[in-house]
Amino acid sequence: MQVIKTNILTPLSVNNIILKKNVFVTISRGLISNISNKHSSAYLDCSDLVCIPGLIDAHVHLSQLYARGKHSTNLLSWLNNHIFSEELKSADESFAKQIARDFFNELLAAGTTTAVVYISPFKTACDLAFEVAESIGNRVIMGKTMMDRGEPGFLRENSDRSYQESVELFKKWNQATSRMEYIFSPRFALSCSPRLMRRTGEFASANDAYIQTHLSENPEEILQVRRLYPQAKNYTHVYEKHKLLTPKTLLGHAIHVNDDELTMIKNSGAGIVHCPDSNFFLKSGRFPLSEIKQKGIRYGLGSDVGAGTSLSMLHVMKMSNYIQNEIIVTPAEAFYNATLGNAELLQKNETLGSIETGKEADLTFLKIKTSSNHTKEGILSALLYLGEDIKVKKVYISGQLVFKPR
Repeated sequence: MQVIKTNILTPLSVNNIILKKNVFVTISRGLISNISNKHSSAYLDCSDLVCIPGLIDAHVHLSQLYARGKHSTNLLSWLNNHIFSEELKSADESFAKQIARDFFNELLAAGTTTAVVYISPFKTACDLAFEVAESIGNRVIMGKTMMDRGEPGFLRENSDRSYQESVELFKKWNQATSRMEYIFSPRFALSCSPRLMRRTGEFASANDAYIQTHLSENPEEILQVRRLYPQAKNYTHVYEKHKLLTPKTLLGHAIHVNDDELTMIKNSGAGIVHCPDSNFFLKSGRFPLSEIKQKGIRYGLGSDVGAGTSLSMLHVMKMSNYIQNEIIVTPAEAFYNATLGNAELLQKNETLGSIETGKEADLTFLKIKTSSNHTKEGILSALLYLGEDIKVKKVYISGQLVFKPR
């Protein structure tokens, strides 16, 4: 058991963010067992810090970590000119292990305790990433990218092998520990055959497994999908026809979607991951936030590194406001989206996303150097707009200290 004195800022809902000053958080067996105003025995004094729930990144590409900031004019040229060749490097085991170490350590340095991760289309690279995450202590939902059609040829997989390796990885790593889950990861409709998508969707549904893919990120991508699947009503219908829309599906981007597609997503129970920094970087378009809210579709936030330029979810929070032309994303809403909102997207809000008794002790401690940090509104505003000035001082996952700056 350990006790920490600190100042808690946590969401209880999108409309209810609370600040508790100088409270004692008791951690026992990896869980928050008590939050009180008094404590009589020894404790760790972090009363100069603000403690928030561990940040959650719902869409990020480990194998693209070193390719951040590679300029391009749109998604497809960026993939072809920079990313596919970068992912090929992870076929080398030593490279795959090193980038995994850097990635998971950088996530913790950014205050992120849970990440939903794409790995390059190499089984060994995915195995190594799980091993590294397990040794460091990260909480991950992670999977090998699947792609059995289209370009580039040097990443294209045999369809049966892509499916079988993904199933093998699922059986090995899904819930291998309390911090590890597998997510089936067909890249997008342009790189996956109908047979691969259908087999993946059917297996995932039968085994209550997560699925992640990309949807309607770029207009040229959508045109190519229409040519490839002329019988489909729209891009989203391609995924519905091939059994990829489930309550545990995470759809990255979903920028250029119409009302029929949003209805399809809502009826399936799938969720959407908004990646504002990536969308801004590639000029992909505006996320239809109002429409998605009106439909009542679950949505959250992802860094989408490497088109995203930073693993910091504080930066992603800011970009989620900046990218909207006519809508204001408030500091409270952005904070909720990166914590409890993302936990709800992952259907893990009973255990993650807020600082409450009985939940996992996934905690991020921040040093906020602003004169307004004595009020809830001041702290929230600093989190949204001054993330670059905020220092991550400690990170706990399941009550274990996994990051402290040297």
